[in-house]
Amino acid sequence: MTKLSKITVAKVLVTLLNLGMLALSCVYFKDLPRVVLLCAIVLFASLGVTVPSINEKAHETIYKFFILTSIFAALLLLCYVALDASGWLYKFKDMDALLTFVRSTKQWGILVYIGLVIFEVIFLPIPSAIIALLGTVLYGPTYAFIFMTVGTLAGSVITFLLGKIFGRKLAVWVIGEEKTDKFSELLNEKGKFLFAVMMLFPFFPDDIICLVAGITTMSFKYFFTTITLTRPVMIAFMCYFGSGTIIPFHGWGIPVWLAIFAVVIILFFVVNKVKKKLMSKKENVGRKRRTRQ
Repeated sequence: MTKLSKITVAKVLVTLLNLGMLALSCVYFKDLPRVVLLCAIVLFASLGVTVPSINEKAHETIYKFFILTSIFAALLLLCYVALDASGWLYKFKDMDALLTFVRSTKQWGILVYIGLVIFEVIFLPIPSAIIALLGTVLYGPTYAFIFMTVGTLAGSVITFLLGKIFGRKLAVWVIGEEKTDKFSELLNEKGKFLFAVMMLFPFFPDDIICLVAGITTMSFKYFFTTITLTRPVMIAFMCYFGSGTIIPFHGWGIPVWLAIFAVVIILFFVVNKVKKKLMSKKENVGRKRRTRQ
């Protein structure tokens, strides 16, 4: 099958998916507030019309975005339908009932939470800070830190292995050729220390970098050791400090949080500047090599 025919098949399947989700929305959202139904209709109808009309060569990034949006929106709707059919949906309408339900499931609730963390790492649909806050509310900061660390490490390993198995094509499809080349050049032999820095600070797309690391010469041993030592640091910060138990969100805690925010902003600009310099050096070295050849 040629590349053109694969793209055509993909467009047809995604269009059918959106039309199917449109019909499903009309059935399951008819008893909800009208605005919910209208939003679902507009979303799936727009996706159903937009996806087949996009020129994937001229607008590759936009095409990929709408494809991923269609799949993610369909998954959310299917989850809603499954929860509604199983009778669990009512448990999510009340926060206290939800907490009671999750705690009553004991080890199963923990596995669901860890699975949610793994899903967040691989597919990036939910900010990690929200997951950390949810875990802190459900289990407290210590257990949330443990469970989120386990899920994050597992998701990072899966992402790394996806890069190893499917290679550069997967990374290019997800983030584009230019970013794939830049990150892969940075992470090759001379970029091991930089990889540790990227995993330690929240200024980098660490989950995407794990994918790109899989297509480089980086060994699994170094990758796993690095993420084990670095990723729990930010998780601990989100779970303990984000809960307000160490630094409260009132009184004396307000100026402290403002100071932390200012430091984070400064670090962001410093790290971003260092990253740009390293990328420009890599590009210059690559140009010199190509010139010599």
